[in-house]
Amino acid sequence: MSFKEIIGLSAGIGFFIIWIIDLNAPTPAEIRGKFWHELFFHYTWLMWSVGCLFYYQYQKNIRTQQEKDQEKKPKSPLNKKAKK
Repeated sequence: MSFKEIIGLSAGIGFFIIWIIDLNAPTPAEIRGKFWHELFFHYTWLMWSVGCLFYYQYQKNIRTQQEKDQEKKPKSPLNKKAKK
């Protein structure tokens, strides 16, 4: 797992935990009763979480594709002679 994957996954989980804590927090009085304001007030953390998890998956796909490309790349004949 690369550093970028670790950061993306950690941030995604962290923002998800913040969202859960935020749902239990009281909504400010000036926002209460206004549907869209309440929605954006609470679900911003969830969207940050989803964005970080998408970034994690993107970086993971790039790493696995690079690993597949390395496996398909022909081995150098110099390495075979050195092993004998």
